Amino acid sequence: MQVRSAGSHNWFTRLRRSDISTALLFLLPSLVILGVFNFYPIAGVFRLSFFKWDNLSPAKTFIGLDNFIRLFQSERFWNSLKVTAEYTLVVTAVSLFLGLVLAVFLNNRMLLGKSFWRSMFFLPVVTPTVAAAMVWILLFNPGFGLVNVVLRALGLDGLNWLADKTWALPTVMSLGIWRRLGFTLILYLAALQSLSKEYYESAEIDGANALQRFLHITVPLLRSTTIMLVILGVIDSFLVFDQVMVLTRGGPDDATEVIGMFMYLNSFSLFKLGYGAAISVVMFVVVAVFTLMQWRFVGFGSAGEAE
Repeated sequence: MQVRSAGSHNWFTRLRRSDISTALLFLLPSLVILGVFNFYPIAGVFRLSFFKWDNLSPAKTFIGLDNFIRLFQSERFWNSLKVTAEYTLVVTAVSLFLGLVLAVFLNNRMLLGKSFWRSMFFLPVVTPTVAAAMVWILLFNPGFGLVNVVLRALGLDGLNWLADKTWALPTVMSLGIWRRLGFTLILYLAALQSLSKEYYESAEIDGANALQRFLHITVPLLRSTTIMLVILGVIDSFLVFDQVMVLTRGGPDDATEVIGMFMYLNSFSLFKLGYGAAISVVMFVVVAVFTLMQWRFVGFGSAGEAE
C-alpha cells in the first residue's frame, strides 16, 4: 500500500508539473507583452525618479531622493493634491448618489423602455473624453453657450465658467459626474436585480413605506457594491487628466490643476523628466493602495452580506 501511495503521489506531482508547464507556455505571450509594455516602463519610471534629466541631453545625473524632497516641499504639488481630492470627493459622492437613485427608478417593473434608458445613461461612459470635453466647451462658452443662454433667459448674468477661478473646477467636475454616472448606474442596477424580493415583501407586510425599505434594506444590501464603486471612483478620479487638459490646462491660477496635469506640465512642458517621474511614483503608490483596499474590503463586504 505504501508503494502504491508513493507512486500515486509521484504521478500526481508529475501531472501538476505538466499542467503548470502547459499553463506557463500558453501564458508566455501575454506575460511578454505585459513585461514589455507594463512592467518594464514602470520599473523605468521608478529608476528615472532618482535622476535629473531634461530629455534634451543624453546624460542623466543621479540625485537620489532629491526629486521626492523637492516634491514634498512644493506648494504647487500640495495644491494639486488638494484639487484632486476635491474633484474626487464631489464626483464620486454625486455620481454614487445619482446612480443609486436612477438605478432604483430604472429597476421599477412598470417602467417602459428600460433598455433605451440604460443605453442613454451608459452612452457617456463609452464617449471619448476629448469629444465630450469639446461639447462641454461649447455648452459653457461665455458668449453663445447653452448654459449662459438659459441663464440670461431667466434674467441672470452668464459666467465665463472655465476662466473663473471659482467655477472652473465645478465645471470640470460636472463633466466627470456626467461620464461616471452611467457606469455607477449599471452596476447598481445589476446589484438591485440580484437582491431577493423576500426582504421587501416582509418589510411591506410589516408596514414599512418605500423610503424605509430603501434606507433599511436596499442601502445595506448594496454595501459591497458601494464600497467597490467608491474605491474605483477614487482611483479613476486620481488619474483624471485628459478632460482637464482639454478644458482648462490646469487654470485659471492652478484652480483645476489635478496631480496628473501637474505631472504632465513638469515632464513635457518644463522638461523635468526625473521630477515628473517622482510625481508618477507618488500617483502609482496612491493608486496601488486603493487597489489593495478594493481587493480587501470588497471581498469583506461580500462575505458580510452572505452572512
